[in-house]
Amino acid sequence: MAEPGKKYVDGADYYGDTTYLWRNMKVLGIITCYCIIGSQLSVVNKIAVTDIPVPNVILVIQFATASFLLGLAHMFGMIKLENINMRTCIGFLPFVACFFALLSSGMWVMKVAPLETFIAFKSTTPIVLSMLDYMFMGRTFPSLKSLCAMAGITGGAVWYVSGDVKSEKIAYLYCAVFVFMACIEGGVAKDTINRYQMNSWSRTFLVNTLSIPVGIVLSLLTGEAENVKNGMDANGNALKFGNRGLIALVCSCFFGVGMGLFTMLIRDALSATSCAVVATCNKFLAEVVNFFIWKNHASLEGAGAVCLIMASGIFYEQAQLRPGETGFNPKTILPCIPRRVLGIVPDEEGVREGLLGK
Repeated sequence: MAEPGKKYVDGADYYGDTTYLWRNMKVLGIITCYCIIGSQLSVVNKIAVTDIPVPNVILVIQFATASFLLGLAHMFGMIKLENINMRTCIGFLPFVACFFALLSSGMWVMKVAPLETFIAFKSTTPIVLSMLDYMFMGRTFPSLKSLCAMAGITGGAVWYVSGDVKSEKIAYLYCAVFVFMACIEGGVAKDTINRYQMNSWSRTFLVNTLSIPVGIVLSLLTGEAENVKNGMDANGNALKFGNRGLIALVCSCFFGVGMGLFTMLIRDALSATSCAVVATCNKFLAEVVNFFIWKNHASLEGAGAVCLIMASGIFYEQAQLRPGETGFNPKTILPCIPRRVLGIVPDEEGVREGLLGK
């Protein structure tokens, strides 16, 4: 809830016009750091989960490391963690549940399929999120140029899958779950971030901390924790800790902290759809690194499809907010159905309330 008498601005107001991202140096800097860290995180996660096949346990280690480092930095006055209380913890629970489900499904995709398969399926999320932005986040319908860009992204994904012969059938099931969770998580994340006034350090700390018990419970339910205790991986094979896997795990923990921070920053600055487009295109560096260091990657035709996906994303333009909308409190849905039809009452003055309710 906003503090009495204190005026908050939406991320778009703070960062300025984000229609043409290359014209906004502040946002461009965030995107650049996000892409560099995110692309390398995909590679080290792929190596870590391949060499140490216990994806849920790896996630718990990453969450715990991020929470510990951020808490330590706060203790020494390097950063400030603010507005972390029972209300914000409860309010972040839907976001945390979606966030963990997204990461968990993504780790399983990386475990059973080439990195390019993960990238190709991830690229289909912008077109779905653009509809969610239009229906629930107060943004205009995507322009023709943006629709063509998203069509190119989806077309590249279809092209890739049609020639993919290295992925198991189960990989496509995990990919479908991942795409579904990516769309849900993108909308829920944007709504949650806009509703609760916190700096990016605090959001990153809260999400990682709340994700730890979720990861532990899932590790227990799936039997991963018991397997690790008995020296076995998720498949029941002997668990081996090689130097490469351990180095990748350590790197993923540190990259995860930076990724968490810049993910919060970019979600504050851009719409859910724009975040998805950037997240898709940032895999370019991951694809380049993956091609040179990994044997289990796609064919040249598959790599060409991935390049089409990322090239199409360059032409995407973020949809503007409709007149009178703020991005976190739409006055209408679809945009012609009043909020009261769905039982969503207008917000109290001075309180930023989103579609998830109070």
